[in-house]
Amino acid sequence: MELGQGERNSEGRVPNIGVMCMDLAKGLAELYEGNYCHMSANYVKHLEASGALIVPIWIGRERDYYAQIMTKVNGILLPGGAVYLEDSEVKEKPELTNDCVKSARYIYELAMERNEAGNYFPIWGTCLGFQLLLINAAKTNEVRTECGRFFKALPLHWSTDSIEGNSTMLADLSPELAEQMQKIPFACHQHRYCIEVENLHRYALHKDWRILATRESATESPSEPTKRFITLIEHRRFPIFGSQFHPERAAHELGLLENDNCSAAHTRLGIQLAQYYAEFFVEACRRNTNRFSSNEEKLRYLIFNWQPVFSGLKHSNCMQCYIFPRDVEYPQ
Repeated sequence: MELGQGERNSEGRVPNIGVMCMDLAKGLAELYEGNYCHMSANYVKHLEASGALIVPIWIGRERDYYAQIMTKVNGILLPGGAVYLEDSEVKEKPELTNDCVKSARYIYELAMERNEAGNYFPIWGTCLGFQLLLINAAKTNEVRTECGRFFKALPLHWSTDSIEGNSTMLADLSPELAEQMQKIPFACHQHRYCIEVENLHRYALHKDWRILATRESATESPSEPTKRFITLIEHRRFPIFGSQFHPERAAHELGLLENDNCSAAHTRLGIQLAQYYAEFFVEACRRNTNRFSSNEEKLRYLIFNWQPVFSGLKHSNCMQCYIFPRDVEYPQ
């Protein structure tokens, strides 16, 4: 990894990490009519548990907003979500939006510009957020394909790059934990789409991206061939990382729903394995030297200014969410 202007001696620094909001999917849009976007509270808890403060990043804003906020926060997480990527699909569902797609593109482009200039800026993408990283790298939605329904906790299957010790993300992972990650179903999958390994080569992304772990796709019948898709990835030069699975769900979505399909991840060891990725990303963000202009300004931006709702009570896939109107702003 190129550290750029990031400081190696970051011990004791509390990073302010932005979490991008997501458009309301169909279920939440019906539950919280009249609102615009949301943030699942599990991402907030996941990063806070490793020592970060969280700043909500609004969607649907002009590029200048993202350029400005990325001078204040120390990194950004692009979360998962259920939105349409194609504008033609959105036109068929006018009550739904996909503004997070353009917002993620702005964030990706600005992060690449900063890192290429030597200004260390970390990004993490989870599930859809991970897919959006690769979509923006490939400059086409075609890099993403359907891979069958994956709604369960699974172990990882390490790639050659990760086994040979070339990874930045896994540099501090002990052999014992690495072995457990191949055995314990801690990685919660919640998706129908994926990035196939062969597409990384098809779109010449393998030159810049390192595959760390993979899985086999689901099939409708035993005779149908499976395809290998990426579950964990990192940029070869810059602090940009992604997982197809949801590390945050192991500890922070603890089976209140009757159909909890990731219950296998809620063990003591499963939670420990999943939290490794939050600890890694928070530590990466500590190396970024961005600051708010004052402590008073920082307090206005933190997620503590809003309260989550108990969305699980209404059978949402997330127990708690922050719900925001379109005109939401940081308080003055």
